[in-house]
Amino acid sequence: MATEADLKSAFISMIQANQGLVNSLCKLYSRSDEEMKDYRQDVLLALWQAFPNFRKESKISTWMYRVGLNTLISNHRKKSSRIVTEPYSEAAELHPSSEAGSDDGLLVLQRAIGMLNPMDKAVVILHLEGYAHKEIADLLGLSETNVSTRLNRIKKQLEKSIKSLEHESI
Repeated sequence: MATEADLKSAFISMIQANQGLVNSLCKLYSRSDEEMKDYRQDVLLALWQAFPNFRKESKISTWMYRVGLNTLISNHRKKSSRIVTEPYSEAAELHPSSEAGSDDGLLVLQRAIGMLNPMDKAVVILHLEGYAHKEIADLLGLSETNVSTRLNRIKKQLEKSIKSLEHESI
């Protein structure tokens, strides 16, 4: 039986090895650096609470992605239930990358993805991360057919959003 010190050490190693995954997931769901930090803290807390029950039936990164994604979607739902309706605005857009030299096309794509609902955003993020349809389905509790259908609809929606966003910037 692992001691609490062993558990803590294993958890810290897991987070250090996968901090990019946690950070990128939180960044995609946040609108500001401050919100990203809050989301990261929420995800890390959820991971810590779930860590003792990790059964090693999947890769650690897959498990972390699922816990993180569920935490972020849950936070979004809680936030949405407090806000009656808020039209899309500059404040509601996806927090753009602060990295120097970011490509304008990438920023437009990030903004368009940020406009998606949380489940569609999760599907497209996982797809862009290289997960297979079956893996996405397993992670999100969907059928493979539903993932394929969603991806086709999302691609069409993103095309429209990107055209609209590019038109705005002209």
